[in-house]
Amino acid sequence: MFSFPPESRLHNSSQFSAVWQEGCKYHTAHLILIAAPGLTPRTRLGITVSRKVGNAVCRNRIKRWTREYFRRHCACLTPPIDVNVVAKRHAGILSHDELDQELRSAFARLEADGHV
Repeated sequence: MFSFPPESRLHNSSQFSAVWQEGCKYHTAHLILIAAPGLTPRTRLGITVSRKVGNAVCRNRIKRWTREYFRRHCACLTPPIDVNVVAKRHAGILSHDELDQELRSAFARLEADGHV
């Protein structure tokens, strides 16, 4: 039902750089969400989790939970946008519900500013 095909992802550094240069940043306690106007007819997601966040298990968990949230809620992002979610240093301590709440608040601010 919920898939995450390659067309829904940011793939290379030039795509990530374009989002960083053209996008608006939204900070939460443990995340930074950068959103830029989409260059494709589909909303795309990129996730950045550095080794400062934790070990591989922790980093992969954050990425998996972020992809899951995006799959469930990307339908509400009507104009296509490119989004990069960057985990801050202490994001590894978040529970699944806390991460969902931070993503929800960041996307709500994005929507309130008229970028969605």
